[in-house]
Amino acid sequence: MPEAAVPPLSERRRIVVAFIVAFAFLMQGMDSTLLTIAIPTIAAALDVDPLLLHLAITGYLVSLAVFMPVSGWFADRFGARRVFCLALMIFTGGSLLAALAPNLTLLVAARVVQGFGGALMTPVGRLLVLKAFGPGRTLDAMTYLTLPVLIGPLLGPLLGAAIVSFASWRMLFLVSLPLCLLAVGLTLRFVPVLPVPGARRFDLPGFLSVALSLVLFQLGVEHLAYPIAGPMGTLGAFGAAVAIFIAYAVRSRGYDHAALDLSLFADRSFAVGVIAGGIGRVGLNSTAFLLPLALQIGFGMSPLAAALITSISAVGAFLAKPMLRRSIAQFGYGGVILMVTLAGSALMGGFALMDEGTGQALIVVAVLALGAVRTMHFNAVNALTYSEVADARLSGSVASAGVFQQLSMGLGISLGAAVLAFPVPPGGLPGIGDFQHAFLIMGLVPLLSAPVLVALWAGGRRKPVSQAA
Repeated sequence: MPEAAVPPLSERRRIVVAFIVAFAFLMQGMDSTLLTIAIPTIAAALDVDPLLLHLAITGYLVSLAVFMPVSGWFADRFGARRVFCLALMIFTGGSLLAALAPNLTLLVAARVVQGFGGALMTPVGRLLVLKAFGPGRTLDAMTYLTLPVLIGPLLGPLLGAAIVSFASWRMLFLVSLPLCLLAVGLTLRFVPVLPVPGARRFDLPGFLSVALSLVLFQLGVEHLAYPIAGPMGTLGAFGAAVAIFIAYAVRSRGYDHAALDLSLFADRSFAVGVIAGGIGRVGLNSTAFLLPLALQIGFGMSPLAAALITSISAVGAFLAKPMLRRSIAQFGYGGVILMVTLAGSALMGGFALMDEGTGQALIVVAVLALGAVRTMHFNAVNALTYSEVADARLSGSVASAGVFQQLSMGLGISLGAAVLAFPVPPGGLPGIGDFQHAFLIMGLVPLLSAPVLVALWAGGRRKPVSQAA
């Protein structure tokens, strides 16, 4: 039965909707940051190589990317608010399974379940907020949506360090249970019911092709660090992934019910936001894995000390928020993204120069600046991606862009782990020199997007920044 159309919302109600969705995203953000700071502790408890624990992070992110194409279909078929609540429950069920996992294999499997919930939660939640604010308010929507989420990187490492220092690491995954129940209640109380347009026929063959392509590509990346089948195994995984994706792209051309809408890339802003922004995200997001490990294994810090420094990035993110709108108004999307990309690469190069003798004050300043740069990059890229998408295509665009966004984030962590693990002998731990090389190499990755961003900036494609009503 179709849901009734929702009347225009007041500005206060729009903000309430944005903060409810952001609260759910906060739960996701805290979950990830809780895990990264606790990697050495969990590895010791499960008796595995700490570098292998990146699988618990990338398993979640790849699951997000694989299942995200179904989110738009679910929202159109069952209603965005209903699917958002279901996603919260699936995510929490995965959290409970992760808390009970007796080994790394089952922990990764539980994280895949969490990823399925997150794959529905993230794009559908973003859709709820974009619909609440309406056309022309994309940057406003993204700003309100991400502001409370910045609390996650601040509280997550500290809470994670406290848990592993004074309680069992399994408690890391249990903190989301009460938050989930609260988020479901708030959603049912305040988030309006959106019209259900009726789902088109689901492209199951296309979905399976995209999923297989993404999984094979991720296996190829993992095989770089742990080449079980040698170089041919790596080339085979990458080759099969590319071939399957090309076959899907050819098949889906002109197909109205494609699982992943590649026709959106005909819009230049969408294409630049996803591709160039994704390349930058690969490099910058690798720090989410490398930094907590470097501070604990490389610098010899305790989990709590490492958490205190890591959480400083959230302060930088808060400080950067007010600058984003003014910067885009002055320099345009291309100019802002180009500047923060160059700054992010320079900061990661700076981490490559640090060692045990580096003063903590300098490390704190670098982490603070990196937090500001990452936030400006991610938010500017997101706003550019959706800036010219028609309202009728928002559902598909959020899901399609989300696939590549999550894939790039997972790829950043996987590549960072591969670069870090490559020179380390089996069973050994990386030294400070290994971390320096990893920061340097991953810091070069965002520069690959610079030519596209220079062209965007030079072309004068500056988007007007709407003012809040």
